[in-house]
Amino acid sequence: MSKIIDKLLPEDFGKSFDMETFHKWKQSANEHEQAAIVMMILYFTGFAALLLLGGLVGIGLFFILAFIGLGIAMPKQNKRKRYQRRLGINGKDVRNAVLTAKKRMK
Repeated sequence: MSKIIDKLLPEDFGKSFDMETFHKWKQSANEHEQAAIVMMILYFTGFAALLLLGGLVGIGLFFILAFIGLGIAMPKQNKRKRYQRRLGINGKDVRNAVLTAKKRMK
């Protein structure tokens, strides 16, 4: 999705935005996506450790990796949401803008 986020324009939202804030929002959305990928890798690694090691060691490793993943992803998500509030948009607006941008690119 980061490729499409990079190509979004304020016109896709049907609004005009402060371009500096809009650029920072797009950058934070890309950072959040990368952090979410890292978080999922940590979750799957923890789950594999749980299956392979079992017992308390596996459970402990799973939860440690899960908390590390949350610690990485949550600040990025909060940053993205903060910029979305500044722009006056929400997740539904972003999804609609992505659909509009895809139609525009065809």
